[in-house]
Amino acid sequence: MLEDLSVETLMLDEAKWKIRALEDPTFKSWMAPEALEFIFSPKSDIWSLGCIILDMASCSYTNKADALATRVAIREHPKKLLKALEKIRKHDIAKADPIIDVLIAMLHINPEDRISAKNLMNLPFASDCLLASGIPLSKRKHPWPASITETLLQGGLPNVIEVMNCFLDRPEVQIKALEQLLVLVDQDEGLPWIFDVVESVATIILSHQNNLQIQMCACKLLSKVLSKALLDHPDNVPNEKHVVDALLSTWRNYPTNEELLSMVCQMLLIISSNEASMEHLQNLCMFADINECLNNFPHNKQICLSCLGLLWSLTVNAALVNKTPLKEAVQLTLKILDIYLSDGDRAESACSALWVLSLKGCIEGGEFEHVTLLLLKCIQLHMQRPVLVNNAYLGLASLARTSELAAFRIIVIDEDSPGISLIKVTYQAHKDDPEVVENMCMLLLELVLYDEIVPELFSNNIDEMLLEIQARFTSSEELIKLATKAIKKMNESLPQMKSEKSQKQRNTRVHQ
Repeated sequence: MLEDLSVETLMLDEAKWKIRALEDPTFKSWMAPEALEFIFSPKSDIWSLGCIILDMASCSYTNKADALATRVAIREHPKKLLKALEKIRKHDIAKADPIIDVLIAMLHINPEDRISAKNLMNLPFASDCLLASGIPLSKRKHPWPASITETLLQGGLPNVIEVMNCFLDRPEVQIKALEQLLVLVDQDEGLPWIFDVVESVATIILSHQNNLQIQMCACKLLSKVLSKALLDHPDNVPNEKHVVDALLSTWRNYPTNEELLSMVCQMLLIISSNEASMEHLQNLCMFADINECLNNFPHNKQICLSCLGLLWSLTVNAALVNKTPLKEAVQLTLKILDIYLSDGDRAESACSALWVLSLKGCIEGGEFEHVTLLLLKCIQLHMQRPVLVNNAYLGLASLARTSELAAFRIIVIDEDSPGISLIKVTYQAHKDDPEVVENMCMLLLELVLYDEIVPELFSNNIDEMLLEIQARFTSSEELIKLATKAIKKMNESLPQMKSEKSQKQRNTRVHQ
């Protein structure tokens, strides 16, 4: 203990103080200058402890009388201390330099200039002594009575936030304050103080990374505040970097805590909608963290949805240098889809992730067929989900642009896939949704670039469907442009198709 030299006893009992300070000069010599005036503080203990260290460092070359004289002298003028410290250096005392540094910090005559116990523990000599004794380097504090904490937290929300900020190093105060704020969040509808709460809670998370109870309570509060506030003000997404840093520190410090990770992933997904926060997350290189979560918790729906959403958010506009973690993300996303294909929510998030991963060139040759088939199955099973259908068609268009195998797999009809007929079914289900139809036309424009595929499109009357789209969506310029290009390319292939058909007929007659 750095603060256990009877200050508390003396400051409450003047009679005992007089005995120690006035009747015995030895006792008096250990006391801080201000203590002689019956003024006590924790800094008074620091002085007394400094005197003990000074005596121990000089005991090999001083007697009792000289030590007493030195303790008295250093209270009178700083130069007296410097003279005593120079003797320590001249006598080659072990660890002389770190001891001198400690004594200079501890034996300031003015208590305001004297080092605090908290900061003293950060000095090399003090920390080495604590390590050698087996005492942990945590700052030990006497627990506060619960009644004091409850009294401090009275007075409403602004007061609670102020107490949180003032007593940041008191875990027991932080826990009580967080619990009280959780109640206040449920009662208050306007939340005009959202940014004050978010900033304070982020600071608490960073200050108590090893305290699971605080991490859990703080994340619950932050999740409630963000969810409730963004319902009324969708654009009010916090963009402070230290909020992102706080959440990511929790993610990395508690990678196996499923409940905590679920909240953190969801909040980071919300915050990533802010451009500045998204860029900061990209700079923090958290794709490996996302992959670890997807690998460890495929059964946890909320974690899966949040991680797949983050994958899309952080990749779609990113300039990627290292694609290795994203190639791993492809495998993990396929694994989730294979298991939870019938789950519309998971399938929707997976389709968006696969689309952007395909767009960024992260899908490799051996995966093209697997990804293509899963996207087709997602459309077939979840036709009623327009967001899923949109992302799946965008993914298929990207795959067809990159891989001939993927393009041909889209049109083949077998037990694993409905093939080209799925496009016609999609059009009938979403003919009033220009966005779905546009993305479908984008895929068709990629398919017509393969001459071998065009006959299959004609045989399924895709040309007639495109003409209907032209007539139906006259006000959608981009959609009309895509449909027109696809029809033009199909028609350009007609002469070649007729020529090939005639050549086949001639060859047949010759063989006959």
